[in-house]
Amino acid sequence: MDHRSPLKRIATGVPGLDALTKGGLPAGRTTLVTGKSGAGKSTLCLQVACHLVKNGGSCVYLALEERPEDLRQTAFLLGLADDQTLTAGQLQVIDLRPSVEGTVQITGTFDVHGLISRIAQLVKSHAASMVVLDSVSALFTRHARGDLDLRRQFSHLVHALEQLGVTVMMTTEAADDYVRPTMLGVEDYLCDLVLVLRNVIDGKRRRRTIEVHKYRRSGHKKGEYPYTIAQGGIFIFPVDANAPASRAAVATPQRFSSGVPGLDGMTEGGWLRDSIVIVRGPSGSGKTILAGMYARAGASRGEKVVYYGFEETEAMLLRNFAALGLPMEEAEGHGNLRFICSYPEATSPEDLLIEIRRSFESFKPALVVLDSISSIEHSTSAEGFRIFLVGLASLLRESGHSALLVQTTASHAENNQVPPFLSTLADAILMLDYSAGEPELQRTMRVLKMRGSAHDTDQHVFDIRAGGLWVDRALAVLPSASTDAHEGSGGLVG
Repeated sequence: MDHRSPLKRIATGVPGLDALTKGGLPAGRTTLVTGKSGAGKSTLCLQVACHLVKNGGSCVYLALEERPEDLRQTAFLLGLADDQTLTAGQLQVIDLRPSVEGTVQITGTFDVHGLISRIAQLVKSHAASMVVLDSVSALFTRHARGDLDLRRQFSHLVHALEQLGVTVMMTTEAADDYVRPTMLGVEDYLCDLVLVLRNVIDGKRRRRTIEVHKYRRSGHKKGEYPYTIAQGGIFIFPVDANAPASRAAVATPQRFSSGVPGLDGMTEGGWLRDSIVIVRGPSGSGKTILAGMYARAGASRGEKVVYYGFEETEAMLLRNFAALGLPMEEAEGHGNLRFICSYPEATSPEDLLIEIRRSFESFKPALVVLDSISSIEHSTSAEGFRIFLVGLASLLRESGHSALLVQTTASHAENNQVPPFLSTLADAILMLDYSAGEPELQRTMRVLKMRGSAHDTDQHVFDIRAGGLWVDRALAVLPSASTDAHEGSGGLVG
């Protein structure tokens, strides 16, 4: 083999995995998928195998633990394969489970030559380009005697399969999520690519992550990345946010109106296209109203807008917006505005990312509203919330959407304390507040940051009255007891 030739890879069909591995699995080499029970090892292998078959390949899947019928059903129910794929003969699921009938006596010295011969015959008869062994733990724990024998037998198996010219995937049990990558302790040394799947308790929820433990002769993304198992198989986040389409999408200096009279002047002409804006403020400061005006302005321009509500039902949102003179029914009727309301406690952050991605693919919105991300924060752990926002930002960057995220602060003092990862993800931060110490309630807003644009840094007073939010002037020049500046301040709040 020419040492200068590039490493050949095969695409996996698993969203996000090819980005982590910088191209896919090593062709003609062995990939080990390890993790504790329930991590999704078999699902990952089935997904890769079905993707290979759909693209003209052939795979021999050796079932050493599950019944072949159950594996086929898993592939069908998750939408990885249809009836034609399962019956065309390109995906052969072979039953290699030990017999459970009668008494089994093991005598003599175990070796893998018989297994290798049978696999070689299957590869030849089906012209297979991939072999899956699920799992090698079930194979070797019954027969290998001692670490030296195990390493010798496993090494012989790996090298013999690679000499057949096929790409190999193997699954194995992990002894622990973070101590040893495999239960037997030798498999990872002999494989070119090792993927570690974890399904750990994080707070009151389980959180799934995947890590590229090693990849010989190849760069790869480091660290743990969240994934979920849903209809369609395994989805890994974040996807590659540096794809060429993303870089082209964020290059435009185009602006669009926030929909709030006076706010566009504070931002020197409106929000920049493809930006992530975070609106922060305590309860009652007007965040939801501002989010509704953002969505309504986009729909009025003929853009598609999706509004995710995590605190109120769609009926309540529409009623409150209409009461303020912000009717949404016409935009909904024209198909420009879509409300998706649910409670984060009913799902996981990873599954929520899948739902958001699917709505992006089907509805193709230009603007996205999440009201509010605080509800997601309260339904998961601090790390789960951080990972969710990183995954969300990656989705937004990948597809070039503009987004407004609403966040509730617990107190006025906290309004200025933006978590570091939030500050990094946001292109712009708008802070809403109010002063309860005045004779009359005084609401204010300030643009804390806005990447790539000059902006007004003064604190401005705004009112809530018919039509929504109205920005008056900078606080520094506002008379302290002006009554007309506060007209209608007792209206509905976000």
